[in-house]
Amino acid sequence: MKKSCLTIISFLLMNIILIPVFGQNKPDVITDSNTPLHLLEPDYNIPYGIPEKGNIKNDLDRILAYLEDATPTKLVDKDSGKEIKDFNSINRNVSISRGDFRLTSYEWGVTYAAMLAAAEATGDNRYKEYVFDRFKFLADVRPGYMKVLYDYGNTDSQIRSVLSPAALDDAGAMCAAMIKAGMQNRELQLDPMIQNYMNYIMHYEYRLFDGTFARKRPQMNTVWLDDMFMSIPAIVQMGRYSGENKYYNEAARQIKLFADKMFIEERGLFRHGWVESADFHPSFFWGRANGWAMLTLVEVLDVLPENHPQRESILLLLKKHIHGISALQSGDGFWHQLVDRNDSYYETSATAIFVYCIAHAINKGWISPISYGPVATLGWNAVSTKINGKGQVEGTCVGTGMAFDPAFYYSRPVSPFAAHGYGPVLWAGAEMIKLLDNQYPKMNDKAVQFYQTEQKTSAPIFSLGGRDDQIVSGSTRKNKSNPVILLIGDSTVKNGRGKGDNDQWGWGSFFEQFFDTTRITVENHALGGRSSRTFITEGLWNKVLPGIQEGDYLFIQFGHNDGGPLNRGRARASLKGTGDESEIVVMESNGGQEEVFTYGNYLRKYIRQAKSRGAIPVVLSHTPGNSWEGDKMIRNSETYGKWSREVAEQEGVYYIDLNNLIAEKCEEIGKEKTNELYKDRVHTSYDGAILFGKTLIEGIKSTPKLSLNQFIKK
Repeated sequence: MKKSCLTIISFLLMNIILIPVFGQNKPDVITDSNTPLHLLEPDYNIPYGIPEKGNIKNDLDRILAYLEDATPTKLVDKDSGKEIKDFNSINRNVSISRGDFRLTSYEWGVTYAAMLAAAEATGDNRYKEYVFDRFKFLADVRPGYMKVLYDYGNTDSQIRSVLSPAALDDAGAMCAAMIKAGMQNRELQLDPMIQNYMNYIMHYEYRLFDGTFARKRPQMNTVWLDDMFMSIPAIVQMGRYSGENKYYNEAARQIKLFADKMFIEERGLFRHGWVESADFHPSFFWGRANGWAMLTLVEVLDVLPENHPQRESILLLLKKHIHGISALQSGDGFWHQLVDRNDSYYETSATAIFVYCIAHAINKGWISPISYGPVATLGWNAVSTKINGKGQVEGTCVGTGMAFDPAFYYSRPVSPFAAHGYGPVLWAGAEMIKLLDNQYPKMNDKAVQFYQTEQKTSAPIFSLGGRDDQIVSGSTRKNKSNPVILLIGDSTVKNGRGKGDNDQWGWGSFFEQFFDTTRITVENHALGGRSSRTFITEGLWNKVLPGIQEGDYLFIQFGHNDGGPLNRGRARASLKGTGDESEIVVMESNGGQEEVFTYGNYLRKYIRQAKSRGAIPVVLSHTPGNSWEGDKMIRNSETYGKWSREVAEQEGVYYIDLNNLIAEKCEEIGKEKTNELYKDRVHTSYDGAILFGKTLIEGIKSTPKLSLNQFIKK
């Protein structure tokens, strides 16, 4: 008996120990690789990283190709099925051809607006023509169907919602899209349809006593969040279309009426429904309805005048909503059918709307790209997985009414024939292309980050340079198979940001023009004010070094700033000479100690570390200052030029006496013309930078065995 009990206890203890080890959702990765664990590749369920604009365009093109076929614009005889080409012969037996989607639904109003956005973002007019063709078709068949409706009281269902709208679903999204298209192409003659839609929205749609758009289902006086989008964007667009402020004011008023009833401040979310007679309003945060609300705010802010008194409050509401929604994004990039319930399914249309709105708000400058750029990027990567090979959008919830229990939302079907997904996905892709055009995303430590300036680095982990964030980090490697010439130095190589500030240029800004850039490229990593010492101590060299590869060329030019105090002021001086001696100094700026080495010692460090990566170092003497003794320009042949030559010879690398070559060139043209090459004693004008670059090319050509010659333009 005792033995049996001991056996059971032992078994239980073993399982208690084993459960934490083997009961994880994702097991530990065991590896004998030398790769640091934090650099192991993550296991993502969706693509992760920064999408390529070309891939986004390909996704959108597949959708366009599918929809071109799936939404024909032709009339057919109901009995024979034959196409009717004479629009004057429309009668009650003629119908609009049925495709996969209706040409006049609110979902297609969204799709038309998104197509226009795609045309703008991509420059591909096929998207615009898709809209123009279908709107022209509707305008052309409208008179014939108006007569049928008048004579018989009924007509084809696809056109009836245009002729006699009976709900906001019939009117708002189509009206807004028609206004956008009509303002781009007046020849479409959409005004009769626009005015008809707007007349219904403003004067015939049911409202609460306070003016809020409402419905009589599923309960009397129910406010649907969906109706924000089915009405307000059209109203605000009408303000732009007509120039009448009353439409702007009504759009702003409706936003406040909806928000007062539907926006849950502490959650940053909109509830789906509100019932006037209820003493408690259950809050179900349906994904697509929150998308419609966010899209409404974005659409209004795009058009509402900057000086409108409600503009700031609407912008604040958008920011709160984006904040609340962003916090609920799943680890796979999607948002859920009920956004706050992780056990409800991933839903494509809502995810796409949020991606569009967030990316658009960044592009407009309303929200921070640092905070929200990665959210939009992750969301698009998720959405892109739902575009199948045919160009269909999968994972979209079908049309959905309102309920006051979760099971209803959890169980709504999804289908690629749910029209709600196509417009949002097109809109999201178009805006992501704009986002990638306007912003500077970069992978850093395997995470997507957004930066204010382009980060030209191939380093897997990098830091920003603070005041020196214009430093090019690592290597851009424009073509991975081609070598790169990397330049390091001071302001005579790159002045300021290399954009001609104060009309001062460094020769490195134009150096690439002398080479065949299909075979080699130039990267200017120099920075003004730096010496051979501070280019290292300020961390700039550690940004360049990781990007150097075998076959690259490293041009090293220092000396202008290597004099002066060791520990005071800019404290950038190196010790004179090329020896191994050093001196420990106490820095005036922070009281810390620094060991300062010779000029030659720092040059050796650049050379040896570049050679260790298979690169070819080329040491240059620094450019001469505009100082003369008689008709002779003063050289540095007894100081930094001499030391540069000595180090190059000791290390067995190439040396070009740029100082002497330029001085000889200036002596040939004389002092007066040389003065035109300089902006002060040291820094050059555009013409001076070009001449110095040409002079260096001559030095390269006259340097025996320097393989770089093969890349110089003939």
